[in-house]
Amino acid sequence: MAHRIIYDIETYPSAFTMYCINPDTQEEHGFEISIRKNDSAKLLVYLRNLSINKVSMVGFNNIGFDYVVIHKMLQKAKNCKKKGVDCVWSHREIYEYAQEIFNSQKGDDRRFRGIRDSDVIIPQIDLFLIHHFDNKARSTSLKMLEFNMRSEEIEDLPYPPGTWLNDEQIEVLLEYNKKDVIETLKFYNYSLSAIELREALTKQFGFDCTNFNDTKIGKQLFINRLEKENPGCCYTLGKYGRKMKQTIRDEIVVKDCLFDYIDFKRNRVEFQAVHEWFKSQVITETKGVFSDLLEHQLGDVGKYAEMVTKRKKINDPVDKTNKRYEPSKEQIDELRKQQPLGWVEEKELKSPKGAKSYYWCYRVADTLNVVINGFRYDFGTGGIHGAKQGTIKSTKTRKLRTLDVASYYPNMAIANSVYPKHLGKTFCKVYEDLYKERKGYDKKHPANAALKLALNGVYGDSNNQFSPLYDPAYTMSITIGGQLSLCMLMGALIDHCDAEIIMCNTDGFEYMVEVDMMDKADKIVSRWEAVTGLTMEGDTYDIMYIRDVNNYLSITESGKVKTKGAYEVLPYNELGWQKNHSAMIIPMAVYEHLIKGVDVREFILNHENEYDFFLRTKVPRSSRLYLIRENGEEVLQQNICRYYPSKEGGKLVKEMPPLKEGGDLRRLGIDTSYNVETCNSVSEFYWEKLDYDYYITEAEKLIQGVV
Repeated sequence: MAHRIIYDIETYPSAFTMYCINPDTQEEHGFEISIRKNDSAKLLVYLRNLSINKVSMVGFNNIGFDYVVIHKMLQKAKNCKKKGVDCVWSHREIYEYAQEIFNSQKGDDRRFRGIRDSDVIIPQIDLFLIHHFDNKARSTSLKMLEFNMRSEEIEDLPYPPGTWLNDEQIEVLLEYNKKDVIETLKFYNYSLSAIELREALTKQFGFDCTNFNDTKIGKQLFINRLEKENPGCCYTLGKYGRKMKQTIRDEIVVKDCLFDYIDFKRNRVEFQAVHEWFKSQVITETKGVFSDLLEHQLGDVGKYAEMVTKRKKINDPVDKTNKRYEPSKEQIDELRKQQPLGWVEEKELKSPKGAKSYYWCYRVADTLNVVINGFRYDFGTGGIHGAKQGTIKSTKTRKLRTLDVASYYPNMAIANSVYPKHLGKTFCKVYEDLYKERKGYDKKHPANAALKLALNGVYGDSNNQFSPLYDPAYTMSITIGGQLSLCMLMGALIDHCDAEIIMCNTDGFEYMVEVDMMDKADKIVSRWEAVTGLTMEGDTYDIMYIRDVNNYLSITESGKVKTKGAYEVLPYNELGWQKNHSAMIIPMAVYEHLIKGVDVREFILNHENEYDFFLRTKVPRSSRLYLIRENGEEVLQQNICRYYPSKEGGKLVKEMPPLKEGGDLRRLGIDTSYNVETCNSVSEFYWEKLDYDYYITEAEKLIQGVV
């Protein structure tokens, strides 16, 4: 008997199907309960064997749906056994229960209700949960994975949910069910290391993390250690069960979140102004509060900030059509209450002669920022960022260096003894213990990975209102204190080493410095480390190609290459399954050009892997996707569709429902600059049709963005 089987179910009013594959032996089992066939007895024997032998069932979103259906079926089987009667399931009752699960969805929560762990009869492994696809920002379907895994066929559900299927259609459904299991098996093989890690961690740390995503593993480990060190610090047991402890704050006094050592008196006046500004702030939320700031709200920061001027026409408050109305003093005074530093501008009109229009003008900063030597630093509740654009290269006399705070989030808390108020200093002790414990494990050991997850996951959960680590003031201490700490170091390097900041982002920065100033710069870094209790890790770059802070390519003097964002080049199975793997040939061509000097056109024209050329699009089930050919023919496509720019073909058009009842359907073109052909089956791809110009043009755009 296998220790795992891969499975999937399909439910329709007239048919239930289940398909299983043993990943070790490739043995397959198919079951059908429909209008034409009933495999109840055979399926029950199979499920009982799985339960007796403790075989894990592996699926995709199975804990949220597939197993819930099976669990209900097994409950009926138990009842039948007690009564001494044979268990026979019907396609109708299975479908009705599946509908109950669908209908149990709440609002935007796309996760179906599951079964309590203690009630599960057959162990489940859910690849959907392990990869954190239940997170809205990472949501990824099996069909999208088929594109990313470079499957030969991408096949959407053959019939709309709720369709009454006839015998012929049930045959199609069976094949579709089998293909979904084969695709799940493929993703299972890619996920084996993640599954084995969770098995090892479950044994070592004593809690079942089989279906935990990486972040959840880390958080649970940290919480368990906190409770072991100080029982009851995270949860208390009351009359109605376990109650979570948190620090809820009506307001956060930012001054109280800042570290005592932060000082700019002998440093840049621009950073000093930012420091003073933060010290005067009291906030009631932690998202978006340092954006869209009016000039008068900036105080001294306004002297150094980059702002935009906004204008709005001043009309007669009585006659809205009177565009030539001259505003009164009272009206201007009222406008000035909203924007105290605003002013009136007038504009001459062509007709009638002498007529004017009047505008109220004021300045606003989209984010809290200052500009120093032409470089803009943006501050926020998440961290600092900024970047120059273009190609930056080390020379014999000037070097491009990078510095990053080692283990930024843990060490910022440990070094400064900051913690969620309700957890006290136990929090820092556990944090430091875990940090030291991790160093005792080899990097390849499962515990090293788990402890790393624990160290890094804590910061994010401190601002999660559903976590026992919640205290937003702690979050602000790390983020605001962290960026001001970095500013102390950047300011000192600018002032005392004539350094040029190239890029900064959350936990570190890049800068250019004269070779004869490098020793002095290193001493400044050492003094900063002594003051802050933090450790910097550094390297020297040979060159950086920067479009912005999230999109760049860099090469160290030792030849190590780092790519990010639009310039990221990794094997498709290492890129991140939740990412869009479309047209990977484009960043590959850019990489070859920037690193090796290869001609973009030559590289693209000679590339022989068709999967690197494919793109994909997705439309929701409420919409339809058409390929509209030049002769007007409209060919309906799958909702998840693979395609490529073509010398022939047509235009992809998304048809959306009307905005209001009785309105017209809305249509929106996709990649309308080029004709495309769809190829959900690789056999539908033809090299001779491929429009190489699309890829060459897009690659050249990326190159132009950094040179």
